[in-house]
Amino acid sequence: MKKVIWLVLGLVLAFVLYDFVTGLNQEAEVRNQAGLQVQEQLMEEDVDLTDEEREALLEAGNSDAIDKAQVSDADYGLRAGNRAYDFQLEDMDGNTVRFSDFRGRPVFLNFWASWCPSCRATLPNMQGFHEDNEDVVVIGVNVVSSESSPDNVLAYVEELGLTFLNLKGVDEMTSLYRIESLPTSYFIGSDGTVYERVVGPVTQDILEARFDLIN
Repeated sequence: MKKVIWLVLGLVLAFVLYDFVTGLNQEAEVRNQAGLQVQEQLMEEDVDLTDEEREALLEAGNSDAIDKAQVSDADYGLRAGNRAYDFQLEDMDGNTVRFSDFRGRPVFLNFWASWCPSCRATLPNMQGFHEDNEDVVVIGVNVVSSESSPDNVLAYVEELGLTFLNLKGVDEMTSLYRIESLPTSYFIGSDGTVYERVVGPVTQDILEARFDLIN
């Protein structure tokens, strides 16, 4: 009887060990597959990442706990110190522009509409700053859904003589950047870091002073 009991215990122990080793092998395979998927994505997609960001993605793919939030969302946001959300919009001529294309240069990002009096006071200041500061990218985003006609926007840009980049802001974009009143602006560093969010008009002196501190 004792021999039978020891035999059963031995079989149970052997099964537990087998199951444990099999589980470890499966877990390692899952981690390896995750790492390969990350590598394939980086190779196949046209992703504009720094060397540090690529290493972070690869390490996350091979880590014991693969947390997608840590890779894609944790650093992004609208508060000072967050990384500004990437976006892709059309300019006034229909050309596609991606925000991450300007990585390496500080950016002033402003949301406006042609009917907005405070925007009309701000846009010429942006134009003056743009003409005097080639190292800073000035981007205007027109809140398309608030306009009565697209023709108004083009006529307005021409009337004010705006030569800095202006984009057509779709609802998803304005929601992402929490545009509740106009104008709303973001001061963004060359590495994509948000420095400040300003609601209301901005003068050229303010632009000069803020970017002197950022640079």
